[in-house]
Amino acid sequence: MTNTKLIPISQFALKALLYEVSLSPKPGLVDRFDNGAHDDMTFSTFVDSAIALSPFFQAYLEIGFDHADKEPLLLFNRLRNLGKKADQAMFAATDGINTHKGLNFSMALLLGATGCYLAKKKNLLKNLEKFTKEDTIAICDLVKPMTTHLIQADLSHLSSKQELTYGEQLFLSYGIKGPRGEASEGFPTLTKQALPFFRQIVKQTDSETSQHLLLVYLMSIVEDGNLIHRGGIESWKNIQREMKHLFQQQLPPQELLSALSAYNELLIQRHLSPGGSADLLALSFYFAFLERLL
Repeated sequence: MTNTKLIPISQFALKALLYEVSLSPKPGLVDRFDNGAHDDMTFSTFVDSAIALSPFFQAYLEIGFDHADKEPLLLFNRLRNLGKKADQAMFAATDGINTHKGLNFSMALLLGATGCYLAKKKNLLKNLEKFTKEDTIAICDLVKPMTTHLIQADLSHLSSKQELTYGEQLFLSYGIKGPRGEASEGFPTLTKQALPFFRQIVKQTDSETSQHLLLVYLMSIVEDGNLIHRGGIESWKNIQREMKHLFQQQLPPQELLSALSAYNELLIQRHLSPGGSADLLALSFYFAFLERLL
């Protein structure tokens, strides 16, 4: 039976995916204006994917809520097994296109941790308007014991594996751990960088500009496996430098939009897409909704 008290939170997760794809322009990424550096996906593909994943967001929350007193590894395994079914639903909705697989992995863990946390904080569940940044940090910390085994279990035996995923190739080539590494450390990019930045910037400018600035900031700091896979280490580092320079210019909102549009054309020419930053943007939005920042 559906836990109706958790429905608003699962809707925050769905909104986060829709806000991410709707934010426009986004350099190299699919948005309302164009397909960025992608020739196999569109705005509609992302919407279809988000809708297909949305029932699983509620289920992730309920797994966490119902297993709050169980061993973290058991909770992880239940979330991962359901996450595989969610991936299948995503691929069915997109005709085999990978729009949200990495984000689905991270969202499953964070929603499971959210459910687990709220099972122990029932007063907070009754009044979500009291949700604070301390609650965000506590939820992200709950992911750590669920995922301490993950790097060893998933990435330690790759040299003998016949077919490698992009993420596995990046780990073997560069030691980049991707979403697994972020999860196993309690999502430090969210708790220590993205969200502290966003809490400040959203007070200083309008909502849309603050979202664009968060994307620029993320592109300047994130170890983006998508960029590295497509263009190599130097291309990724170059984009980080260019985004830091753009941020430091402190452009007015309209000039910022123009600069992002121009940079989008550049990344399309380079065939580069900062998908790792986009995923962390969506995860940031999820907690921004919980904290009533958006």
